[in-house]
Amino acid sequence: MRLVRDILIMILMVLIQAYFFDELLFFRYLNPYLYVYVVFSILIRYPRFWQLIMAFALGGFLDILEGSSGIHAGAAVFIAFAQPMLKGFWGPNREDTDDVPSLASMSMDRRLGFLFTAFFLHHFALFSLEQFGFGNFVDLLKQTFYSSLFSFTFVLLYQLWNARR
Repeated sequence: MRLVRDILIMILMVLIQAYFFDELLFFRYLNPYLYVYVVFSILIRYPRFWQLIMAFALGGFLDILEGSSGIHAGAAVFIAFAQPMLKGFWGPNREDTDDVPSLASMSMDRRLGFLFTAFFLHHFALFSLEQFGFGNFVDLLKQTFYSSLFSFTFVLLYQLWNARR
């Protein structure tokens, strides 16, 4: 039952991303990519192999809807692949009890660091694949940082809203 619910959430996030968030573009650098949050909030519960497969499917479906030639699939698989390293760096310490990062199981500074680093790495991979190189590295970093911060802010507000409930 949990798998069906998670797949429905993934489909919903892809549809919201493709038809709502991709229409938002502020100041040429700000575009929230919130579908990535599914990779490190829902897929973290599954075995490693299924994380990579589901991340590929998530990004692939978004690529199909956007016609973006596989850049979202590549970036989603990259962040799913890098997630264990991020969990090891930012993950639970002795005071934290749960293995799944959440506001309830991690200290606030670790959770925020994990989220921002994951968003930054995803956006860097996404925009690098989009530009197909590092020719204009300063613009790439600027776009990565601002979009990561924008996406991070949306997810932070969602996390704080859920923590209060």
